[in-house]
Amino acid sequence: MVDATGALVLRGASSGWEELEGRLIKETKEWLERLQAKSKDTARGYGRDLGYRLPVDHPHKGRARSPLLGGKSWWGWLRSRGVNPLEAPEIEVIRWVKALKDDGYSANSRGRALAAVRSWYAFLEDRGVVERSPAAKVSAAAQGIYLPPKSPTIVLAPEESAAMISTADHLAGPMRLRNSATVALLLVSGIRVGECCDLSLHNLVTRQGKHRLQFEGKGGRPRALELADLAAVRLLAYLESRPDLKVVVRRGQAGARDRIPLLMTRTGKRVSRFEIFRLLRRVAEAAGLPREIVEQITPHATRHSTADQALDAGANPEEIRLLLGHADLRTTQRYLHADGERVPHKVGRVLDAALAGTG
Repeated sequence: MVDATGALVLRGASSGWEELEGRLIKETKEWLERLQAKSKDTARGYGRDLGYRLPVDHPHKGRARSPLLGGKSWWGWLRSRGVNPLEAPEIEVIRWVKALKDDGYSANSRGRALAAVRSWYAFLEDRGVVERSPAAKVSAAAQGIYLPPKSPTIVLAPEESAAMISTADHLAGPMRLRNSATVALLLVSGIRVGECCDLSLHNLVTRQGKHRLQFEGKGGRPRALELADLAAVRLLAYLESRPDLKVVVRRGQAGARDRIPLLMTRTGKRVSRFEIFRLLRRVAEAAGLPREIVEQITPHATRHSTADQALDAGANPEEIRLLLGHADLRTTQRYLHADGERVPHKVGRVLDAALAGTG
């Protein structure tokens, strides 16, 4: 049945969607695999906006859940209205975005949701699954999605970075050693927050007294970061304090190192991005840094700070590109705010000197 807008309306919406589910999932998995090769975070966010539940590392026990999400996702919206997503008209996209606004979704959230739907339909067009995208001509501005220019990312001076490291060293709490290692790692290595959260014990490699992180970075590119002593000492102190590692070594579990998070919560799970955001703000405030820094400090800001301090320490842009894991030097240039052996060690020496001044 076709409604007044030209949309194909499924008779018996639930049963109609069950027939579509297999095809939707197959095409969507391939679309998300392409996105994940560039950014896991983008794939995760776009999947939620579209209405697809991404597979998790540890599958849900008990009755299997459908990967299709409801709520205000694009598929959830269409399903509630009995509209076939492969035949949805432009007006449905407009109605959906308006519904998101009415429900209090921010301009950023609505903009990402619209981008997700555009990306999905563009993929389906390329595959010949749909003839045209209903979202291609939907103007973000016409839907009230005005994204203000982003404020410049803050950059910490060496003394401010050192103050944060020193504060994390002494900030009381059951996770003090982990927090100390995390703050030092972010400020010295320039690692991305997602990469930091995904690190497992086997990613830490020690050869001839040198400690290095070897892992798969953004876009699937292999990365190797040699740790400056400032970060390595704190990371090793944290690992030596963990009773779970002694159990693994004693039992000799095959492959256990591959599954054990390098940075863990008290309950044994991987530390989350949110926890790291919260940690940085708590440490910045405890360190007495200016209010604007406390309010704007993020893992992205620590990357900018690392790049800036590396440049001041004499590293060239190509060295900094490798440090940050950028594919293109032009991306690195946006991180360099200053006028005009390995980079982490150069940054480490700058921060060591600054730390000496805080004593």
